[in-house]
Amino acid sequence: MKDRTLLILTALIEDFVETALPVASKKLLASKHFDVSSATIRNEFAILEEVGLIESPHVSSGKIPTEKGYRFFVDELMEDDQQNKLVQNIFSQHVQNYRFQRTKESVLDTIRILSSLSGNAAFAVINDDRTFYLGLSNVLRSPEFLHAPEKAAQVIEILEGQKRFSALLNSLNLPENQVKIFIGEENLLEEINSCAMLVTKFETPDASGYLGIIGPTRMNYGFNKALIRNVLEML
Repeated sequence: MKDRTLLILTALIEDFVETALPVASKKLLASKHFDVSSATIRNEFAILEEVGLIESPHVSSGKIPTEKGYRFFVDELMEDDQQNKLVQNIFSQHVQNYRFQRTKESVLDTIRILSSLSGNAAFAVINDDRTFYLGLSNVLRSPEFLHAPEKAAQVIEILEGQKRFSALLNSLNLPENQVKIFIGEENLLEEINSCAMLVTKFETPDASGYLGIIGPTRMNYGFNKALIRNVLEML
């Protein structure tokens, strides 16, 4: 068979695999892969149908591959190298996304533990500048903020202003896996000058970012610092 005939068979099979709909000559022309007339494609269809590689499921409908057509495609036309490259790219992206999602789940578990055991708010900032936080109710219930809701609101605004908070943490140039403690006015953001913040930088094969605790300056610093060091092992 001519190269053009084989290209038309390949295009027909690929289209049918994708859509599950019979392929008409006009459909192949619309793809602009073939610089021929509709009559020429119909003639090629007739050749392919005569040798049993395609068939018409209904009168005057488009064509679909036969089992013989699939077998011919698999044995003679399918390009393994091209498909391998395509699958490798898709697979690599899928694995990367899967690992990142698993890391994100681990980060969420980590801040859940930090919040629960410290009795403060815990946060994490990861690759894409997304900020996750839990335990704000702990802060709101503390005496320091119970009668000063505007201060609590400022803490919430900082955590919700993800890019600004991420930029602050990046500006600290923290060494990895070391816990830095900021007390009151040592914090670079005025909105959290009423708080203490403990923060550490982490990096895994699939993600990097920051973990930390925010709460009133009246907190158990030694316990919270040791707590952060221990939860880093989870990542």
